[in-house]
Amino acid sequence: MKFSTRLFLCLAIPSLMFIASLGNSIWGLTRTQSQFDNYIHTEESIRAGLSEMYAQGLQMGQALRNMILDPANPKARENLTAALAAYDKAYAITASTAQGTQFEAQIKLLPALRLAQAQGQDKVIAALAVDAASAIKTLNSMETPAWRALKAELLKQLDAASKASEETHADVNAMRTVQ
Repeated sequence: MKFSTRLFLCLAIPSLMFIASLGNSIWGLTRTQSQFDNYIHTEESIRAGLSEMYAQGLQMGQALRNMILDPANPKARENLTAALAAYDKAYAITASTAQGTQFEAQIKLLPALRLAQAQGQDKVIAALAVDAASAIKTLNSMETPAWRALKAELLKQLDAASKASEETHADVNAMRTVQ
């Protein structure tokens, strides 16, 4: 074998090995990036949406109680309206994100629970037009139990979403360390 052929092989073989290693690394990075994007756009987004719905549910309850405490204060009504809109927006985004995932069926349970709470809220507001005592009674007998049912389901789903999010995050990190 000629010296020039040997020299070419000494350069070509390591170069090919380098190119193959570089290609493998790029493929691994692309796959990890794809998994991480999926994690952020699904599991983590669903977890954040459920957390936002829970927070807005708490805000609705506080606003309703503020309306009972001071029916003449328009800020309490504005806060209730804002919390209702924020809850609905968070639900719509979360339900859309959950389509085709393990969370889809559970997310679909929330509208019925929210409807029961909304009906309780409407009855509290109607009772408030009569007097605060009847509004308090309606709050305690209708809205609060409906909120507790919604809250329990939100917290259950939030816990499941957090666990799934942690598992996916760990899987992505495990894939990253393998490569």
